[in-house]
Amino acid sequence: MDEWHSRQSHKRILGVPDCVSCAASPLIKEFNTAMSAIRKKVFVSLKEEHTESCEINQLLTYEQPTAYIVTNDEYSTDTTLIPVLTANKGFVLGYTDEDFSIYQKGECIIFDDFTMDAKYVSFPFKVKSSAIKILTAKPNVNLRFMFEYLSYLELKSEEHKRHYISEIASLVVELPSKEMQNKIASLMTSLDNKLALEENTKVKYEDEKQYQLSQMFI
Repeated sequence: MDEWHSRQSHKRILGVPDCVSCAASPLIKEFNTAMSAIRKKVFVSLKEEHTESCEINQLLTYEQPTAYIVTNDEYSTDTTLIPVLTANKGFVLGYTDEDFSIYQKGECIIFDDFTMDAKYVSFPFKVKSSAIKILTAKPNVNLRFMFEYLSYLELKSEEHKRHYISEIASLVVELPSKEMQNKIASLMTSLDNKLALEENTKVKYEDEKQYQLSQMFI
């Protein structure tokens, strides 16, 4: 009887994280889809606003990442160290104890020159390779707004070549007033924070599940 109760207890302990994790996955996917739809609606609606047509190079400054490339690619998992970033889906490749040549100029967009993936970054970091452009905003331009605009454009390429200088920098976009830029940036940031909260909740339950599994065999 004691063994039966023990098994049932383990099922209950492990069942809650499983349920939450299963529920969280489609919720996160649904939220991502909703964010894309909202972003599209917001930027399509700019046609009804007073905007100025500008090339991206008039709005963003780019910097080569050479000075910030990590020298040792044996990364740590210690999150108190400096993150090493890529602009593709991996984003944080690991952490380094290198305390030199760190990008710490404030918020920026890292843009993968080959895949055209982009990530918004608000913390100090180093990068893995030179295949990235570091983008910052020029005066009277909201950087978050520009990041969302690039996301809205859904830039893709089948060609293995560098794209930013030759193609992206000269793209024409519609720039609304600074007030409207700020409103759009604030909306999308709020949605992104909500998504991050859901993703963190899923990770915590996965960690709890692994912990409970490990306790079963002690």
